Amino acid sequence: MASRNITELQAGEKTYADFTLEVTNPGGHSSRPSPINAIVQLAAALEKVGAYKFAAQQNELTKIGLPIVAEQVGGDIGAALKAFAANPADEAAITKIRADPEYVGQIGTTCVPTLVKGGHAENALPQRATANINCRIFPGVPVESVRAELERVIADPAVKVHTDPDASASDASPLRPDVMAAVKKAVHARAPGLPIIPSMSAGATDSYHFRMQGVPSYGVAGLFSKASDSFAHGLNERVPVDAIAPALAHWDSLLRDLSK
Repeated sequence: MASRNITELQAGEKTYADFTLEVTNPGGHSSRPSPINAIVQLAAALEKVGAYKFAAQQNELTKIGLPIVAEQVGGDIGAALKAFAANPADEAAITKIRADPEYVGQIGTTCVPTLVKGGHAENALPQRATANINCRIFPGVPVESVRAELERVIADPAVKVHTDPDASASDASPLRPDVMAAVKKAVHARAPGLPIIPSMSAGATDSYHFRMQGVPSYGVAGLFSKASDSFAHGLNERVPVDAIAPALAHWDSLLRDLSK
């Protein structure tokens, strides 16, 4: 799908992983508060997680793709993206990018609290308090290393960090010359000169299952539309009717070239 007069070739995605923070206490009557409180302990842990920033990272996709995006968006954020691509240790660029929800997911692992549960009665001390931490992990980073880092940041043995068993990491796919050439040919047949950006999805796609098995996978689209018209995953998701025929020609070109 085109966006900002570009088209993307998705060759990587961040690992989706959920972690549960859990605190358990003996409990008791709320009129006799003890020095420890499961909800208070959990709140302290969440404050640490919320303030923590994982190390900035770069891979082949962001190194090549971010400068192209920078040219499209311009301004301060464009300058920051370009500076980060040139030097992933540029703290000023990192700070600027981290403040922008559109791009923060492109430069490293992110973890945020999404659900909190605690206590069992209004007049009782909580015996259990839990929180879900949703992480989008940079490609190539093991899930267990993120769990261990969360544990280190929280630094409280009373707060247990459990990993969702469904979380599994996948590496980014290499930018194969034959794939890049085929995509460029198909795209430029209908939109000469349109920039093609190697990209990394901040979410998850079906390619994840193939990459886990060591199969290079690439997300490409032949349907061009305005980003504001996509309504992805909505009941009103749609594509322009006049984009269908060019999309078929796009796929005909792509599949013929890659099947040789």
